[in-house]
Amino acid sequence: MKKNYEELKRFLQSEEQVLKEQKYYHVSKMQMDDEQIITSYPNQEVCQERFVIRQKYKNILIPKHRHEYIELSFMLEGELSMQIEGKEIRMRSGDLCLMDRNVSHWSEMAKDGMWMFNILMTADFFDTIFMYLFSEDTYISNYIINSLYSQSKKKNYIFYHLPEDSFEERIMEQIICEYFMEEQKNMGKITACLILLFTEISRAVGKADEKTIKQNNSKIQSEVIEYLKKHYRDATLNSVAKELCFHPNYLSSLLKAETNKGFKDLLFDIRMTEAANLLCRTDMKIDEIAAEIGYANEGYFYKCFKQRYGESPYNYRKKHRSS
Repeated sequence: MKKNYEELKRFLQSEEQVLKEQKYYHVSKMQMDDEQIITSYPNQEVCQERFVIRQKYKNILIPKHRHEYIELSFMLEGELSMQIEGKEIRMRSGDLCLMDRNVSHWSEMAKDGMWMFNILMTADFFDTIFMYLFSEDTYISNYIINSLYSQSKKKNYIFYHLPEDSFEERIMEQIICEYFMEEQKNMGKITACLILLFTEISRAVGKADEKTIKQNNSKIQSEVIEYLKKHYRDATLNSVAKELCFHPNYLSSLLKAETNKGFKDLLFDIRMTEAANLLCRTDMKIDEIAAEIGYANEGYFYKCFKQRYGESPYNYRKKHRSS
């Protein structure tokens, strides 16, 4: 029989003291940052598990803080006021709030009878099969990528209500009940449910947001090309991804979607364009040009150049210099 929230609440109430004695609720290390705001870092357990769910502290005031992980807060039952980047959000039953690493927030004290859960997800968690989600150009995929891999200080959060008796609500129930009530929780099931949940939330995003995503993606594409024009000799997918603070897999899929070309194809085009320029505008020897654009093997450079322009570097130089 499918476990439900009522069973979960009874289970957690019976296990509450045991969990506290085991420090089950302790999930992070705290450190004050330059703005005098507490920054919460994942502890060893969270780093190892990559994904944890914790019931919100009751009758304990949590000060203003930020996280070095993504947090999804879900209000199962009750009502609670949260301050997120200075804006008050009233969390009610069925509400969830997805906050990235840069968001400063705090909430009023949770009272007895209130049921709220925090899902904590590290970058490593998204580096696994969750990359399936990032192959789609959606609001959620871009949001998570920007949160985990961007150095931007922009503060982002998503506030969303799970409609009563909806597919999304049933997914959330499966996630939390599987995590707490199964002796051997199935992380594959939980991950699959999260992919479904995030996909459904993405579908609720309006066309205006989709337009913004496309604009941001085009900007990233331009940044990649500009970087390659300067570093074509030794650029790799990993080096570009690191420079732009993106995951290599996501950057690759983004470029493919925007340009219909893979990273290697873009790099090839830029290298061949530069080779053609050097042949026409300089007296560099062909082997020097090959080395200059990143080809250690002159024979391979000849092959690539002929593939791109239909003739050898020597004939190309002779033809275009005389014209």
